[in-house]
Amino acid sequence: MSKPYHAWLRIAVVLAVFYLLSQVTPIYLPVILAIILAFILNPLVDRLAGVRIMPRVRLPLGLVVLLAIAALFAVLAAVTSVIFAPFVSEFNRFVINLPNLIQKIQNLTGILEEQAQAIDLPANIRLMIDQVLSSAAAYAVAFGRRALGATVGFASQVVELVVVPVLTYYFLKDWRELKDSALDALPPDWRGKGRVIGEEMAATVSAYIRGQAVVSIIMGCLVFAGMYFLKVDYPLVLGLLATLTETIPIIGPIIGAAPAVFLAYLTAPELAAKVVIFFLAIHQLENHIVVPKIMGRSIDLHPVTVIISLLIGGQLLGIVGMILAVPVTALLKVLYRHLWRYE
Repeated sequence: MSKPYHAWLRIAVVLAVFYLLSQVTPIYLPVILAIILAFILNPLVDRLAGVRIMPRVRLPLGLVVLLAIAALFAVLAAVTSVIFAPFVSEFNRFVINLPNLIQKIQNLTGILEEQAQAIDLPANIRLMIDQVLSSAAAYAVAFGRRALGATVGFASQVVELVVVPVLTYYFLKDWRELKDSALDALPPDWRGKGRVIGEEMAATVSAYIRGQAVVSIIMGCLVFAGMYFLKVDYPLVLGLLATLTETIPIIGPIIGAAPAVFLAYLTAPELAAKVVIFFLAIHQLENHIVVPKIMGRSIDLHPVTVIISLLIGGQLLGIVGMILAVPVTALLKVLYRHLWRYE
């Protein structure tokens, strides 16, 4: 086969692969979760792999990976036994009361609209306020419906999540073979550079995932404790929501704080003010102490780059795209640094 035809064939194969990947987006969730777990467990696997059961005998890698996954499940089981039962009870109460909460929000927007009507304002400003209040009410109703739909949708994906431990096992056990297979697909002259890029990308993603997991758990626990002591309804649900939204840089904490402020305001405006002050305080703590100490410079991106990547990710894949936007941008930065800036 002549070189031009060979090149066109490679381009066709690459385009076909990208097309197939665009058509199978439902499989991304278990694969992404397995990759995240593999990066989190890799340090434990490396440590267990160094254990000698006899002077010259080490544990088999397959057994080491199984022990690491078993340890993860043991920790999750212990945590679940402590918080799962009260969380399920609280979440069920939240779902049952959700229509009532939506009605309260609609009533609140109606009261605010009446108060706005009583104030002598120019017609254009009054129209703008009416539109904002109407949009807020509509958003509250839509958010409630999406929350219920997301719960049902997640339950329908539990079967798919069963494959996550299996994928995690093979990612941890055979990552060297998988990496070598990817390098073999490159031309021989590119393999050295490809190995360096791959190792740097893996180190970047590993540091980001482990750091982000720790930061999210810390912030989720702080939100739960704060909402519990301030006596805001559903502190466990709000703590879990904060843990999840912390994975979205910059705007995630705002998304996580908004439901807590709404719920507090439905109880009393003074309580909402306390909740706002609490979130401002813990996010100052996060920005100046928690993130610098834990994340360090694992991902060195300018805030403008982060915001643009979040907008692009949200447009392409919604919430999942926003979560993946920053690490993907960091990987693209590694590629840019090696393929364009270095000789």
